[in-house]
Amino acid sequence: MEGPSMVGLSGQMALRAQLDVVANNVANASTTAYRGDRTLFQSHVSRLAVPGREVAFVQDRATYVDQRAGSIASTGNPLDVAVDGEAFLAVDRPGNAGRGYTRDGRLKIAPDGTLSDSSGRPVLDEGGARILLPERFSSLEIRADGTILASSEGRAEQVGRIGLFRAGDMRAIRKGGDGLMEIPPADLRPVEPGARDVRLVQGALESSGVQPIAEIANLSALQRAYDNVQRIVADDDSRIRKMIEALGRPN
Repeated sequence: MEGPSMVGLSGQMALRAQLDVVANNVANASTTAYRGDRTLFQSHVSRLAVPGREVAFVQDRATYVDQRAGSIASTGNPLDVAVDGEAFLAVDRPGNAGRGYTRDGRLKIAPDGTLSDSSGRPVLDEGGARILLPERFSSLEIRADGTILASSEGRAEQVGRIGLFRAGDMRAIRKGGDGLMEIPPADLRPVEPGARDVRLVQGALESSGVQPIAEIANLSALQRAYDNVQRIVADDDSRIRKMIEALGRPN
């Protein structure tokens, strides 16, 4: 295969990966606390055996999580919490699958009184234990540091503190297949209760960090670029075919 076709196909593979990532971002533009994905590419130049000839390639190196946070909007639901700052809630995966991390603060109370996320996974405190709420309470207060106060008959009782965690290196954060974030244990850092750069906001949720208009414009630009490369590959293929036909004709 000649150089133009090889370069074009490598470019198409890179563009296809970008298209998949951007399309997924658009699909999650209204997902609570969603963080978009971004692709990282690296270009290579390979020297050919023919003197003076070289071919450039594009290689898909990685997909990383965009750390742009969404806006915080009030919901009025006391079980909704938004994380203001760079941190995550920790939840316990079912089947002893370990911890996962999320910024989706749509909390609920399980039948056994366990504080859970929107998928029913237990929310963990700063020590990694589940948070159990009392059987009867009239109101629930979640303070900025995660402290939970349950009031009953005019008396408030502290029942736990929601744990907040972050990564020492934000580039180490990856997405799991269940919608949760993965933070390597070596990079995991608990947020201290008195930290000023991170707080919980009760009665509010964080919106998706994806900017729909920008992503849709990016999607259109990538599709046009993909179509242009496709035409280059098709033209080169037609050139090779005509050359073979010409060389194959008897004199």
